[in-house]
Amino acid sequence: MSPWWLLILLAVFLIGLTKSGFGSGVGLMIVPMAATGYAHLPGQHADAALALLLPLLVAGDFIAIYHWRTAPAWRIIRRLMPGTIVGIALGALLLKWFSEQKQLAEALINIEIGAESIFLVGLAWYREWRATHNPPAYQPSLLKSTAVGTFAGASSTLAHAAGPIIALHLLPQQLPRATFVGTGAVYFAIVNSAKLPFYYQAGLFEKVSPLFSLQFLPLVIVGAILGVNLNKRISDKLFTRIVYAATFALGWYLLFRGISGLRA
Repeated sequence: MSPWWLLILLAVFLIGLTKSGFGSGVGLMIVPMAATGYAHLPGQHADAALALLLPLLVAGDFIAIYHWRTAPAWRIIRRLMPGTIVGIALGALLLKWFSEQKQLAEALINIEIGAESIFLVGLAWYREWRATHNPPAYQPSLLKSTAVGTFAGASSTLAHAAGPIIALHLLPQQLPRATFVGTGAVYFAIVNSAKLPFYYQAGLFEKVSPLFSLQFLPLVIVGAILGVNLNKRISDKLFTRIVYAATFALGWYLLFRGISGLRA
């Protein structure tokens, strides 16, 4: 087995870990790690990672909903959904075009993931610094929620990259931990399930079938179990900071790789 599979398997394991609510920052690493691993496999491209991860993300969402059986913040979800629907539709149109331009798609996906990782980690660090000044809870307007939903829907469809966007939308609202995790789980269960037919239509499941993906489901479950136990024993503050630093570096790598591919 190629050593790059170890990177992909670690990304799959981290799905379960993050869906448990532990180390939310680690979600930034999942797609870059899987995309990097797949790009180095013979005869594969980075976009194959998208097809591998989607069924596992859906399964992880429902595991999280089961574990965090609490009332999500439906008002926040409702305000996000109009923009999210537009974003998914836009992402689906771009996804179909990307499927016909494999090399260009790989370069653009790497650029999108890399740039977003760098930006969102920088934003997270800025918000951590600003939190020392004890700002009031953030109350986003309907317009901002719609804009976030649109960006999240498109990013999720193109690169499963909406987790950090939604996390950084929810965190400043200072929700209770269970509500924060439950709201994210329900939102992404809806979004990821809605993406399945578009991925099928774009032919991504011809690269990696859902049945192949589901062979890795036990790894997601193990990650979720570990995350639940870590939640009870360890603060994820230091862990998240380490993950942010690693993702920041990996984001620059993917951005450089994408720009090089685009130039080629």
